[in-house]
Amino acid sequence: MRPTVVRLGVTALATALVVCAGPSPSAGAAGEPYLIGAVVCESGPGSSLGRPEADSMQLAVDEINKAGGVNGHPLQITILDDESNPTTAVNAFRKLLDQHVIAILGSSITQSSLAMVPEAMKAEIPMISFASSAQVISPVQDHKWIFKIPITDYHVAQTMQDFMKKTGHLTNVAVIYRNDDYGKSGLGHFADSGKQAGFEVVDSEAIAANATDATTQLTKIKAASPQAVVVWSTLPSVSVVMKGYRELSLPYPIFFSDGAANGAFLQQAGPAINGAYIASTKINVADQLAASDPARKVVTHYIDAFSKGYPKDLPVSIFGGFGYDGVYVLKTALELAKTTDHNWLRSALEHVTYNGVSGAFHISSGDHNGLSSFSTVITQVDNQKFKLVK
Repeated sequence: MRPTVVRLGVTALATALVVCAGPSPSAGAAGEPYLIGAVVCESGPGSSLGRPEADSMQLAVDEINKAGGVNGHPLQITILDDESNPTTAVNAFRKLLDQHVIAILGSSITQSSLAMVPEAMKAEIPMISFASSAQVISPVQDHKWIFKIPITDYHVAQTMQDFMKKTGHLTNVAVIYRNDDYGKSGLGHFADSGKQAGFEVVDSEAIAANATDATTQLTKIKAASPQAVVVWSTLPSVSVVMKGYRELSLPYPIFFSDGAANGAFLQQAGPAINGAYIASTKINVADQLAASDPARKVVTHYIDAFSKGYPKDLPVSIFGGFGYDGVYVLKTALELAKTTDHNWLRSALEHVTYNGVSGAFHISSGDHNGLSSFSTVITQVDNQKFKLVK
């Protein structure tokens, strides 16, 4: 069987394109592969997101091809590493355009996705992002070619706030946010979402993505005397915050955004993580879902398939689910469009209904994500395992 996935660095692809360049395959001659491009963070600070996304895109492509492909065509995907760098992401995006792909998935992180957006708009090619921030797709009228898989940070904030208010009326909150577009957007949406619910951010502290210490930020937060601490970041900085939080014996509950919903975080943090709350998709609590929950079947299938195919990248994470769902959302759109014409494919993406690992998608012309807050749950870590609490 011919390879369905090519995973290359940007430099390597530049060399490959000298050999592979030719007429666009997107006209869809019978049996020719549909070529898909992807840009993710397989190295750098975002690698804990990008590696499982790359694996899971490959898993989805292999499953689809085994089942006969799409519209009589196999899928072929080229996955490039942007090294968690927006400039590299843009260069990778442009090189994929030279390969005449029908759509581009990625990037893993908000800042790289935002850098890619103008390229997609200029090229008029569908882009399906794996970034959290709603900025990537908002406003829709200015982002007509951009779609995204993860639930928006605004919806995550709403789910967290609903739980915080109902369980302890924890409305005076301090926030530690990653000092980039992801963290700043999360802080902004948490504050905006909480206004009508009576939430107040009494202190906010930025932390670098690759920080090695959070003592300064946590000391300032302690002085603000909040009722709870919210952390809007990802690995590796979330582990640093958790360590400092325990060392300073802060008495307030600590909540993490879905960027921390990663089994690797639980492993790295050790027993210090016990008791912390983490927003997540249902993937981390699949075995705790009711038998009647429609998500249980698809999530369980994904976990089993990923565990068998990619044991080196275990444990499974929400990020792998984004990659898997991205390919299947594109597959569904291709089946609706019955062509790889960019305009038809973009229009079809606005009519996708798909029950995925990340939730039930109902994408429309007014919502290029299609998930609701019901796709997010609140977990509490117990014995270094996710426990469903909402």
